[in-house]
Amino acid sequence: MLSSTFVLTAESFSRLFVPVSKSGLRRYYSVVPISQIPLRWEEWLDVNARESTIKGRVPKAIRQTLIDRPEWFAEYNRGLTIVASQIEWNNKAKELTLVFKDREFNGVLDGGHTLHVILDQLKQVSNGEQASLEGYCNLEIFTGLDQEDIPNVVDARNTSKQVASKSLMNLEGRFDDLKNAIGRGRTDLISWKENEGGEQDVREVIGMLTALDKGSFSDNNHPIATYSGKETCLKRFASDEHSAKYKKLLRIAPDILEMWDSIQYYLPDQYNATGGKFGRLSGVKVLKRHKDLPFIGKTTGYDIPTGYIYPILASFRAMLEEDNGDWIWGKHLKPQELIADGLADQIFKGSVRQSITNYQNANRTGKDNQAWHSAYQAARIFYLEQP
Repeated sequence: MLSSTFVLTAESFSRLFVPVSKSGLRRYYSVVPISQIPLRWEEWLDVNARESTIKGRVPKAIRQTLIDRPEWFAEYNRGLTIVASQIEWNNKAKELTLVFKDREFNGVLDGGHTLHVILDQLKQVSNGEQASLEGYCNLEIFTGLDQEDIPNVVDARNTSKQVASKSLMNLEGRFDDLKNAIGRGRTDLISWKENEGGEQDVREVIGMLTALDKGSFSDNNHPIATYSGKETCLKRFASDEHSAKYKKLLRIAPDILEMWDSIQYYLPDQYNATGGKFGRLSGVKVLKRHKDLPFIGKTTGYDIPTGYIYPILASFRAMLEEDNGDWIWGKHLKPQELIADGLADQIFKGSVRQSITNYQNANRTGKDNQAWHSAYQAARIFYLEQP
């Protein structure tokens, strides 16, 4: 038997209702800063029968929220469900004490993916690497939970999710035109519904399309919502008001997907080639194992916050011209080639990098109107200078 005591500083603590018929069972709810999650909790996952990891689409989405929107992490993420042997709350000191006595009965019952992502982020800090520690994590805590009830609680927590809106849209055929435009060979690379394989979530793809919607965004009105509100973009895509605008983008949809991956592939090396150290930029993570960039068939050794990618991608709408009701690239330009030749790096250094320097926060940069505006103006000037 192994006993451990954990003392966490918490922002809030409350006791939840439990019927008197459940004698001995207690439930509590607390919100704690992410920085307070103990590294040693990775030793207390035996009580969770499900495998968890930092790899895969779900952990990737959790990490993206933690990096891009840390202040919303507690609202976007269910947090951790804990089974403790003892619990104590010091209201004056705002200290929550949890005692784990047996790995068979105590530990992290649900939220293993979330725990692994948080701990990976905390380890980066302890190793002196750049990483965000902003945000809060929800804790639901049980004491007095019988061992026979533990697997039932685990199963219930993992099957009670509502059907995602993208799944309903896929069922209704709302993505059919987009799938046809992308091409059969690439549709398998996208997750069109909940729990479906695919390297890229369709919500991110809709965000990419929205970033290039020249009909909706002007020289001074930028599609910042593509970064800060994926569900907003999805609802916009589904609406009758905006559906025609997205159809105008279908002709260049394959290009947009390749641009997204090309920016991630070329930008780090181009930035480093002029004396920069891309891996040291706030929010950028140097990967031990390269990740795939499926739409261009390459890999990258960096994980770049989407708040840095979107302003660059969106700036290319300055190069769009209308042709028979569709958007096409003006002056016969090929954006993938421009990115390979260093244009994305040029735009990044002239706009996004300054925001990173100012804020040292990927989330702030992703919502920085000045960064978006400067990126767009840089692309617009480049386009106007072309013969």
